[in-house]
Amino acid sequence: MALNLNTNLTALNSQSQLRQTDQAKRQILAQLASGKSINSAADNAAGLGIADSLRSQVMSDNQGMRNAYDGVSMVQTADGALSQLNDNSQRIQELAVQAGNGILNANDRAAMQKEVDQLTQDNASIIGSTQFNGQPLFNGGSNNSFQLGAAAGANAQISVNTADLTSGSSKLNSYNANPNATGTIDLSNPTAALSQIQSDMKQLSNYRSDLGASSNRFATAIDDLNNRSINSEAARSRIEDTDYAAASSQLVQQQILSQSAMAVQGQANISQQSALSLLR
Repeated sequence: MALNLNTNLTALNSQSQLRQTDQAKRQILAQLASGKSINSAADNAAGLGIADSLRSQVMSDNQGMRNAYDGVSMVQTADGALSQLNDNSQRIQELAVQAGNGILNANDRAAMQKEVDQLTQDNASIIGSTQFNGQPLFNGGSNNSFQLGAAAGANAQISVNTADLTSGSSKLNSYNANPNATGTIDLSNPTAALSQIQSDMKQLSNYRSDLGASSNRFATAIDDLNNRSINSEAARSRIEDTDYAAASSQLVQQQILSQSAMAVQGQANISQQSALSLLR
């Protein structure tokens, strides 16, 4: 090997190695400090793009779950109101059956009619006042769609419809727009009263069945979104989060390489001085 003063290849190589190990140590220390293995696009451009996409998916799924829980709350509110309407209707049916008892006198029937009037007035109050987030559910009906994630189209939505119980074919026989109305269900004709209230109860049962199906759809959607969110977060973590055990080992390795390069640098400087001995 030639001995010269102008070019010290050994020193140049060790300097290059020192720069590389220094850069690697800075990158590893940044990973350990931030908890992320990717702190800039230069660290892992492809990995950063995938991690950002997964993070976006997780955020959308989590918001979709919050939307679904709002849907569950709305369904529970509507079902609670229908349950009370059904309880009132069952009591009216019981009174209508009792009104068919031939031994009752006019005062007995008048007292029973007062209770029926109170129940129908209560039904009118429930129908008129039941709301969710300020939106009436049965006074005019409602049509609410809940977006479940970032996907477009009907497959990523659940729609919940509540009937208008105040008008049209959905109007309950026990409802009257006048909250103080009497005789909406008239016990003077028990047979007609029974027919009316049984029709109401059948409608209420159908509406509650629809709400139950919607509630089950929300529960299934929440489970699916939660599972998808967890797995997407796990995938993002494997790409972006720092593996402290691996990073610590890599830091020790780079520190040893740095010390080795510094030792070589020192030896390279010493060997260069040997050329001077030839001039003595």
